[in-house]
Amino acid sequence: MLLPRRAIESFLLLAVGGLFVTAVSANPSLKTSLTRSSTVSQVLDALPECAQSCFTSAVQNTTCSSTDFSCVCDSDASALASLWTCGNVCTINEELASERVIKLACGDIVHNEATHLRSIFWTLYCVAFLSFGCRLLARSRKFGGIFWWDDWFIIASFAVLTAVSIGAEIMVIFGLGQDKWQLDDTHITIVLILFYIAEFAYVIESALTKTSIVVLYLRIFPSKQFRYMCWGMLAFIVCFALVFLVTLLTYCIPFEYVWQMWDNRHVGKCINMTAQTYVCAALNIVMDVTIFLMPIPKLMKLETDWKTKIGVILTFLLGLFVTICSIVRLNFLRGWAQSTNPTYDYANLALWSLIELNAGVICACLPGMASLFRRIKKDHQEKKRTTGNASSSYGNNTHASRANSKMFNGGSGLRSYGGKDSIVKTTMVSVHYNARDSDGLSDEVELMEQSHTVPPSLRGDPREGHKESRA
Repeated sequence: MLLPRRAIESFLLLAVGGLFVTAVSANPSLKTSLTRSSTVSQVLDALPECAQSCFTSAVQNTTCSSTDFSCVCDSDASALASLWTCGNVCTINEELASERVIKLACGDIVHNEATHLRSIFWTLYCVAFLSFGCRLLARSRKFGGIFWWDDWFIIASFAVLTAVSIGAEIMVIFGLGQDKWQLDDTHITIVLILFYIAEFAYVIESALTKTSIVVLYLRIFPSKQFRYMCWGMLAFIVCFALVFLVTLLTYCIPFEYVWQMWDNRHVGKCINMTAQTYVCAALNIVMDVTIFLMPIPKLMKLETDWKTKIGVILTFLLGLFVTICSIVRLNFLRGWAQSTNPTYDYANLALWSLIELNAGVICACLPGMASLFRRIKKDHQEKKRTTGNASSSYGNNTHASRANSKMFNGGSGLRSYGGKDSIVKTTMVSVHYNARDSDGLSDEVELMEQSHTVPPSLRGDPREGHKESRA
C-alpha cells in the first residue's frame, strides 16, 4: 500500500506543478508592432496561414483599400465576422491567434482584472478569517464558551470557503478576468472546469453557513413554536442544496460539454442554465431574508435596556448585507451561459459570488465576535475591580488588626462588661462571587435568561459560585 500512496502523491505533485508551468509558459505574448495605421498586407502576414484567405475575403467585403487597415477596424462587424468561418481549417489556437492579431492591431482594450479580483477576494477572506477566529476564541474554555453544532457547521463552511478562495486564485492564474483571445485553449478550459466546480462549492458553502445560523437559533431560543420554524427552515435548506447540486450534475449532455461549448467545435445539449441560476439566486435571497428576520420578534422581547436591545438586533440584521450582495450578483447573471468571452465575463460573477460567501461567514460570526468583545471588556472591568478591592481590603485589615489588639488584651479573649469578665466569640463570613463565564455559560444562555426561557438543564445550581467559610 505504501508504493501506490507514494505514486499518488508524486502524481498529484507533478499534476499541480505541470498546471502552474502551463499557466506561466503557455500564456501567449500580447506584444505586437501592428497598429490601426498598419496596412492590410502587414496584418495579413501576421495571421496564421489558415486564416489568411478568410481575412482576405473579409476585407474584400468592405469598401476599404488594401492600405487602410483602420477602415477595416471601423467597418461593419459582420464583415469581420466572416473571419471566424476559418474554424473548419484552423485549429482552435490558430483561431484564437487570429482574433488576437486583429484585436491588438485594431487597438481594442486588453482586459486584465487579475489585480482587482485578488485585492478584493483575498481582503475579504482575511476579514472572514479574523471573524472566524474570534468566534472560535469566544467558544473556547478560556472565555467560558461551549462548542456546539452551529460551530461545527461554520467550521465546515469556512473550510469550503478556503477551498473556493484557493480555486479562485488558480482561476486568476490561468486567465480569469482576461479576454479569451489573450489565452490558449488549455487556459480557457481549465478556467471553465474550475468555475464549474466552484458552482458546487457555492451551493454547499451557502447551505452550510445558513445551517450554522439556524442551528444557533436552536441553541438560543427553546420556544417550541420557534424551534418548529427552525427545523422547517433546516429541511428547506437541505432540499435546496440537494436539488441544485443534482441540477448542476445534469447541466449538459454530455457532462463535459459544460466546459467545451465555448469553442463551438463540440456537440451537446444543455438546460437553460441562466434560468436555473436565477431560480437558485432568488431562493437564496428569500432564505437569507427569512433567516435574518426570524429572531427579531424574540429579540424585541429581551428584558434589557433599549441600547443593548438595539445593539443585539443590529448584530443580527447586519446579516442582511449578504442579501444585498446576492442582489448585486443577480446583475451579472444575465446571459452568462451564452457568453462569447467567458474568461472575462465570468470574472464579476465569480467575484460577487465570493463576496457573498465571505460576507455570509462574517455575518454568521458576528454574534460570536460581539460575545468575545463583551467578555474581554467584562474581564478587564473585573480585573480593575479586583485590584481596587484588594487595596481596600488591605487597609481595612490593618485597621481591624489594631482594633482586635485592643479588644483582646494580652490574647486572653476576655473583655469587661459592667465590671464582669465575659467571653467574646467573633464569626467571620466571607462571600465569593465567581465570574459568570467560569460557569461555562455562554452569552446565548444570557439571551435566554433575559427572555425567561432558560431550560433547567442550562441554569445549573443558582447557589453555585457562593461559598461561605466560618471561623
